[in-house]
Amino acid sequence: MPTAAFLGVVLIGLVAMSWFLNRDALRQAVEAQIRAVTGLDLVVNGTIDVSVFPGSYVSFHDVGLKGGGAANPALNVDVLTANLRLLPLLLQRFEIADVMMLRPHIHVTRDAKGDSNWTPFIETIVRAMKPGADNQLSFSEIRIQDGELSYEDPTNHLSEQLGDIDLSLAWPSISRSFAATGQFDWRGERVDGSISASDFVAALSGDRSGLKARLASAPLKLAFDGTVADRTSLMMEGTLTIDSTSLRNALNWTGQAPPGSGGFGRFALKARANAVGPSIALTNVNVELDGNVAEGVMTYTNNGRQTLQATLAAGALDFTPYVSTFRLLASGARDWNRQLFDLNSLSTTDLDMRLSAAQVTVNSTKLGRTALGANLHGGALALSVGEAQIYGGIARGSFGVAMRSPTSRPSSSSPMSICRPAPASCSASASCPAAAISTSRWWLRAQARLGWRNRSTAPRR
Repeated sequence: MPTAAFLGVVLIGLVAMSWFLNRDALRQAVEAQIRAVTGLDLVVNGTIDVSVFPGSYVSFHDVGLKGGGAANPALNVDVLTANLRLLPLLLQRFEIADVMMLRPHIHVTRDAKGDSNWTPFIETIVRAMKPGADNQLSFSEIRIQDGELSYEDPTNHLSEQLGDIDLSLAWPSISRSFAATGQFDWRGERVDGSISASDFVAALSGDRSGLKARLASAPLKLAFDGTVADRTSLMMEGTLTIDSTSLRNALNWTGQAPPGSGGFGRFALKARANAVGPSIALTNVNVELDGNVAEGVMTYTNNGRQTLQATLAAGALDFTPYVSTFRLLASGARDWNRQLFDLNSLSTTDLDMRLSAAQVTVNSTKLGRTALGANLHGGALALSVGEAQIYGGIARGSFGVAMRSPTSRPSSSSPMSICRPAPASCSASASCPAAAISTSRWWLRAQARLGWRNRSTAPRR
């Protein structure tokens, strides 16, 4: 049969070519293409496997990739396989179709200037992808299987580890886009992620490019759709969405200790984000926490110390999950809850929040229109009530708690009490003397002031 005979001849030709192929030339061509694409020197410490038929590939064992002046490799791979294009191979041209890395160990370090040991790779990619470049990319897909990544930033005291990385990176030669999808382990949780850039060359060069990113894990889901640029500092602008079934679990997962032991459950946020360097401003914020929904603006900064500023307005708020420390206006006992304070989780965060609501619930207490303020700085917490409608009157007050050094131990360690003015038909105010509170780790000094004014008017004749 002519067809069968033709296929037999082709098969015999492929087998014969695999025997007579110059494997050294093939290996050198593959090494040169990998070096041209990555900008890193290929150091092969193990064996090299070459196959033409039935599969066309070159496998390097125990491989290191490092920059020209680097002492340690930026990337170590147990097995690096370069799959070859079949048709060019028949013409004795060696072209890589894609690269697969098995068990790579990726090491990323950043110096005080913000540069990393991967800067040569990025600069080479930018040069090779520009239109009219002399050395165009020979392949545009890299797959990573069972990888590990370590990140070190000594300047900002950051160190992170990612494990079991399964990732696919693609930058099609017929378009300017870039896409990466995959999964990895971080702090004991499996994370599913994807990222895409509409203009890959612009993004690598620091110019403006469209960006879509998504991360999904059991504690937290995050999505961003907008633009990114990185000239002098990283700038991002777009729509940010965050969702979590338990904010407390999400904070613990990311290394942020949540305050207290109550609340911080279901959380959702959607806002317009504008990030510049370590600061992010959120406008058109719609946030939900434990069933409480509010709108407003927020700003978050992390310059070695976390700072959160927010101005929010809500219809109805329920503070019951967050006030387990207090027994304020409860039936029966009126004294201070003897539970110990622990402000250790608040010592690394600064907070400045303004909150207004049409109705506030605290346990069995119902308040009408209420305006609250909270300020936390250096472990000192100050709460202020600008206005709270309660029992037919308007209450105003403030409450503060501050840490004191253990060496300046106060003379008294009696629990603090709340002073309340006697009921009056016109107005009343009171100030509580400062009292000391002792805990196992902190000495606190607190002071509370409360004012109340009856809004009732004289009966008509």
